[in-house]
Amino acid sequence: MAILVFFPTLRASRAVNRMRIMNSLILLQYVPRIYPIYRYCKNLNKKKLDNDISDPLESKTWFPGLLNFILYILASHVFGAFWYFFSIQRLIECWGYACQSGNGCEFRIFYCDDGTTRNVTLLNDLCPINPLNAKVFDFGIYLDALQSGMLGSTDFPQKVLQCFSWGVRNLSSFGSNLKTSMNAWETLFVVFISTSGLLLFIYLLGHLLVGDDALLFIFYICKMATNKEYWIRLKMWKIESDIERMSDEYGLSNASGDIHKIVRRRLRREEDLAVENIFSILPLKVQDIIKRHLFFDKLKTVPTLQDIHQNVLDAILKDLEQAMYDGGNCIIREGEPLDMMIFISRGRVLTYNTTSTGHGGGESGLSNTTGPWLTGGDFYGQELIRWAATSTSFSNWPISNNTLKSHKKVEVFAIRASALLLIVSKYKKYFKTETQSPYPTDYTVIEIN
Repeated sequence: MAILVFFPTLRASRAVNRMRIMNSLILLQYVPRIYPIYRYCKNLNKKKLDNDISDPLESKTWFPGLLNFILYILASHVFGAFWYFFSIQRLIECWGYACQSGNGCEFRIFYCDDGTTRNVTLLNDLCPINPLNAKVFDFGIYLDALQSGMLGSTDFPQKVLQCFSWGVRNLSSFGSNLKTSMNAWETLFVVFISTSGLLLFIYLLGHLLVGDDALLFIFYICKMATNKEYWIRLKMWKIESDIERMSDEYGLSNASGDIHKIVRRRLRREEDLAVENIFSILPLKVQDIIKRHLFFDKLKTVPTLQDIHQNVLDAILKDLEQAMYDGGNCIIREGEPLDMMIFISRGRVLTYNTTSTGHGGGESGLSNTTGPWLTGGDFYGQELIRWAATSTSFSNWPISNNTLKSHKKVEVFAIRASALLLIVSKYKKYFKTETQSPYPTDYTVIEIN
């Protein structure tokens, strides 16, 4: 009511100072609301300890939790309101910065009662919101409020709901997802959110559990948080399905248990180990075993390597490097030098090339011709082996006649041209000198049996 009476339009040059006063009013108005709840909760807790509860409602186990929930709702609303007003102040701060950078700009042009017509297009350049340019001006945690258009909206219920939602989400997560700018007040605001969320959580424990039960529960939470084995089990539970799927696709279902043990031992040694790519965290010896299982028989089907010595195949397997591609990424491009030979282990790869559509004297054009899909067990780029067998330096590279693009997520194992040159130089006696063109213009697809 005070805001509606004293600040109906926020006009004139004192608007910024009035906004700061409003921030204080928001906080002060909740003091007489929260204090009675706090006193009541304190007396209720004392009655529980003394077993002196006569009111049937107060004896309910859910009643203290309800009171704490009310405090949580109020705190979320307060933090959301502060976030809203701080967003406005941050935007005005940027306007002031932009005005100082412009010639002939006066800050009064931003007041609602100023009728002066000025060119303020520099605000879009020096206060970029969508898209954000943090190098020019970083809005930090207030960017969502600015990009959503909430500040300029006249839908009051929508504003309240959005601010309340922001407060609930960040208070419940202790502000862990908030990325601040270099502004000191903004950083302190986030710290205050984090500590308030933690205190409300502890306060909830203190009312749901009293005496020894509360101490035991807090001790159990602290023990879990500091128990290394607990976090290892949690990580293993998250990646268990990934290990099973990888084992099945590799044809190593019987070895999934051994892979579990290896990953668990690695996690014990390195707590911060990234587990998104299971293969990459396996020991090199285990990686070599898996690569041999996947590709040894496939290498022997490559025409250039059909009668080659096993040492050459082992050297190629050892130099195979894993690579992951998200959906829609180009692995190899048509018309570019072919610098690696790939073996697909998981996923599907689309192949296509560009052909001319000209006929006689008519207009000519280009069209894409789709080739066969490459799936697990197929390879591409065998001409690179022929090139390595006939070349002594990085010259006369073979050119790819096709573009390879991943469909969804794809895992490939690739050997680079530099590695092939080293292998050929080491095992030169096993390679026959080719008299024909060192690399063909097509590629071979080997299907999984």
